[in-house]
Amino acid sequence: MSLKVVELNDVSLQVGDGGGIVAASPGFALLEGKELQFGEAAEQQHRIYPASSYDKFWHELNMDPLHIRGRIRHHADLAYSQLLVLAKEADIDDEALFAVPGHYSSQQLGLLLGVASQCPFRVTGMVDSALAAAAGACGEECIVHAGLHLHQALLTRLTRKDGELTVDNVVQVPQLGRQQLLDALMRIANDAFIRQCRFNPQHEAGSEQELYSTLAAWIGGNANEQGNLVMELKAGALTHTAKLPRDQLLAGLNKCYERLLRSLRPLTETPGAGILLDHRLARLPGAVAALGGAGPLRVARSEAVTETCLRFQELVTGGEGVRRICALPVADTVPDRARTQVGSAPTHVLFRNRALPVNDLPVVNNANGSGGNVLALNVPGPAATLGRILLRQSEVLLDCGEIEFRLNGMPVKGKQPLKLGDRIRFPEVADELLMIEVSDGR
Repeated sequence: MSLKVVELNDVSLQVGDGGGIVAASPGFALLEGKELQFGEAAEQQHRIYPASSYDKFWHELNMDPLHIRGRIRHHADLAYSQLLVLAKEADIDDEALFAVPGHYSSQQLGLLLGVASQCPFRVTGMVDSALAAAAGACGEECIVHAGLHLHQALLTRLTRKDGELTVDNVVQVPQLGRQQLLDALMRIANDAFIRQCRFNPQHEAGSEQELYSTLAAWIGGNANEQGNLVMELKAGALTHTAKLPRDQLLAGLNKCYERLLRSLRPLTETPGAGILLDHRLARLPGAVAALGGAGPLRVARSEAVTETCLRFQELVTGGEGVRRICALPVADTVPDRARTQVGSAPTHVLFRNRALPVNDLPVVNNANGSGGNVLALNVPGPAATLGRILLRQSEVLLDCGEIEFRLNGMPVKGKQPLKLGDRIRFPEVADELLMIEVSDGR
């Protein structure tokens, strides 16, 4: 069986291997009656059964009693049970690597390994998850990884020296996780229903859950597909409809982003320091634009942690015992043989049914035709040059400076590494760029 990588972020615990992400599940548990549910099924009911719902067992991994009758005694039992569910869904029955958040203490890591030892797989190594996200494509001397968890934001400063990227500082920003962002939006939406419909969704568990689920879907990606959010909630035989202006919802999120910026700026004071957003944070409406005020910003791909862990598996699993790895070689010091262990780089970009080589390929605006090695798009706005696709050693990059584009549906800026299958779009443009490999026939 293939080696699996388990990334422990409670917004979405991910399991990946050489083929990509094979399973994902949010860190929610629901114990209603004798039935124990995890992941999305539990999240879809946690406002209906708040006394039976749990969403802090990864954030506060410990053995403090929960005073629940039955086999669940503490947070560690819930973590163990969700690992069993993930192991079954992702077919983890041999070896696994853990990518762990930087705020876990040595005691929590020991507890985690103890829990995992009872699972049907063997943990052979652990890596700091922010380090794994950044090590694959770090050109800066200092980079700050900003990650989103359910109940906090986690900022990790990494410094580059002597060919290695090392965890330098970890800062927790409490009460600024996905759940607190949703709570802020819930207040805005609840007030809108009271003003427009004289209906309070939070007076009834079913409508409160419906409100929560709709807003969770909105911040999870639907916000980029629509303008204002029109919500319909049912209460008995009545259906209540409220209109929530997108600008009003973004204003509520921006207050949270401002707090995160205050914690982020001191970590990026080093000249040339960059910011790497976790894909979970980058997906939030307005996050890329707001946090870009602290410095040059890039977005980590959802597969980045898995790919780095597999690339460096010999380093991660080497030595005696299992310990958290907090330093790794940076990408441009890794031999080409190691780089190609996880997939191959694209050779061409498919644009309007033409395959163009990736080597020094300009992306221009309002050009006359698209002949030759140039990607000519018609993007609203004055910019004549949108960016350039570059081939640097064995890595393909798209550099668009401050112009925002969408990489696999997520808004990004600056210099982004590209892999096979990546899809690129610019705002208000129907054309899509697809990264492909063209064989030479040998």
